[in-house]
Amino acid sequence: MVWCNAETLAREVRKLELEAHVSRFAILLHWDRPRFDVAQWWRQVREGRALVRRHGIRLLHSNSAAPCQWLLPVARAERLPLLVHLHAPYQLRERMTLGLHQATLVVGVTRGCIEGLLADGMPAARTKTIYNGVDPATFAVGDERGLRARLGIPADAVVLARVGSLIHRKAVDVMLRVFARLRAERRGVQLLIAGEGPDRAALEAQARALGVADAAHFLGYVPSTGALLRDATDIAVSPARMEGFGLTVIEAGLAGKPVVATDTTGMTEILRSGENGTIVPVEDEDALLAALRELVDSPSLRARYAEALRRTVEERFLVSTYVRSFEETYAELLARPRESLGWSAPWTPPGMYLRWLRGVVGRRLGVSPSADAP
Repeated sequence: MVWCNAETLAREVRKLELEAHVSRFAILLHWDRPRFDVAQWWRQVREGRALVRRHGIRLLHSNSAAPCQWLLPVARAERLPLLVHLHAPYQLRERMTLGLHQATLVVGVTRGCIEGLLADGMPAARTKTIYNGVDPATFAVGDERGLRARLGIPADAVVLARVGSLIHRKAVDVMLRVFARLRAERRGVQLLIAGEGPDRAALEAQARALGVADAAHFLGYVPSTGALLRDATDIAVSPARMEGFGLTVIEAGLAGKPVVATDTTGMTEILRSGENGTIVPVEDEDALLAALRELVDSPSLRARYAEALRRTVEERFLVSTYVRSFEETYAELLARPRESLGWSAPWTPPGMYLRWLRGVVGRRLGVSPSADAP
């Protein structure tokens, strides 16, 4: 069953004929207020224990770091394995206050998502990497072969595509500046921007100010990313300032398109620059421009990178591999004896917490250098 804090998600879960339970979540010591809602946190612990008993739950899967904070006492009290699934790297403060080091197993969507925990001293045996995957059947849905014509894009134009939310960390502003420079050199290039977000109006204004509004096409929400990449794109671009995995990169690979991406978390676990794509430093506009210019000018290089990336995705990043890996992981956790999972189960040494607290106090007093989080 799925326990969540959004009715929208619950409705989708119920469509799969699965049980869903919705309630409000609170996080202690969170960045936002209220930071000390202890009463609500305790209600969540009690609610979690009640759900475990009502549904006969034998394993807890926290689909981000935050729920670990109340699922950890539930797991220890009910003698259950707790798997925490990280989709992004977390700062030291979050790793400590959310109790990530005490989970039975932490799974990262890339190794980069768990490197902070390992650096803290968490045993490697209690961490694992399971890459996200793309489903070829779902990805094949849709048809965008007429999109270029509808947008007035010439048949021989080289079309770039950037897919994702229109938010600051996705760096669409960087993409637009680079695209304006590229278009000044190569007038035939066009840009598709798929996705919605709070920055859309500002980004559209930026495109007008840069003089590329006629060639930078804001598509809004696109129901079939696969069709967009497969039917209307020549080069996919991921210019993000920060990513946890880079799902659009493997989607482009499955669609048979070359990719230029920034060096965000785990990107080197997908792309080998110069072999199956190009990785450039984050916010390095000159490097991004050079990489795009190279691919725009070389159809043969685009084809070589695309074929190599497609093989990489088919070998390592399909949803079937993802599901099989989690099935095997669940089976291993469920096979553990219950007596090894209670309050007496292994705890990550408290020394790391003491070091963190010393650092916090030292920084407040101005006598200690900053760690990787405030």
